[in-house]
Amino acid sequence: MAVFIDHKQRVENYFVAWKNYDTELLRTIFSHSAKYIIRRKIVYNGIDEIIRYWEKNKKRQKDIQLHWKIVNSSFQFEIVQFGAYFWDLESKMYTKVNGQIIFKYNHDNQIICLTEAYKKRTEKNKSDQIGVRCYR
Repeated sequence: MAVFIDHKQRVENYFVAWKNYDTELLRTIFSHSAKYIIRRKIVYNGIDEIIRYWEKNKKRQKDIQLHWKIVNSSFQFEIVQFGAYFWDLESKMYTKVNGQIIFKYNHDNQIICLTEAYKKRTEKNKSDQIGVRCYR
């Protein structure tokens, strides 16, 4: 029996949660024991640590613009290229991030592991999405 997976919706839920810093949505798309790995250096274990990280970002990122494209997918994973552009309230700089996210899912379509790798560039003056490609 074939199982239909809406890959676009699974990924879109994550980016909608990020854009709106929606921690309630985050709780529904991540498993309770999920891992969130950033640049192979920082690991958040469990949904509560992930939410604390997101709440910190909510205080730091303003006027965020997000773009993404699924480059590979299966029942258990998606690989996504993404771009983000926002005003960083801590550094008082515009920040452009381009990278890749690997989402791994359990049988309930919840994220059990998210691995993020990216390059970041900052500048003092606003550009219209400097170099952030629109994938969708």
